[in-house]
Amino acid sequence: MSTSQLPQHPVQASLANLGSRWLVTMERTLAHPTDVIWAVLTDRTLIGRWAPFDPDRDLTETGFVALPEAGVTRAEDDDSEDSIGTIVTVDPQRMLSLVWGGDPLDIELAPTASGTVLRLSHTFDDRASASSYAAGWHLCLTALDAVAGGVEIPRMVGEDARLHGWDSLQEQYTDLFDS
Repeated sequence: MSTSQLPQHPVQASLANLGSRWLVTMERTLAHPTDVIWAVLTDRTLIGRWAPFDPDRDLTETGFVALPEAGVTRAEDDDSEDSIGTIVTVDPQRMLSLVWGGDPLDIELAPTASGTVLRLSHTFDDRASASSYAAGWHLCLTALDAVAGGVEIPRMVGEDARLHGWDSLQEQYTDLFDS
């Protein structure tokens, strides 16, 4: 599948200085009902098709969850800090909050007449990583949109992300955040 067949979204995000941490926020308007988006966000069999991690369970209850890197077996992952997660908030069809590798990640949903507005907020330590995170989440949200629409897509995480424009997106987000 070529990248041109995927849903297209503008390079759009904000970066905020929180003092000792940074916050990237991205918002997407998706042409899918909130219940469909919620299923793609929380069903472990669907998450692996769009997210950078493969959870060991559905994300429908608070508590510990293993979040190994996508495509890496649990044995290979060796329980690194990045693979440990905690689901903090589950408000069905409204809010999913988790901590992944020590970083808070909040996903808020709001229904609209034509679909859903999804707002992703990622808090992290290293300002230099902002454009990389934004490029990665851009591809993940593009994949989430495609999965919600029933489109079969290849994985777009890790090195595979480069095949789908990650390098260009990273440069564009660097320019956006540095302007």
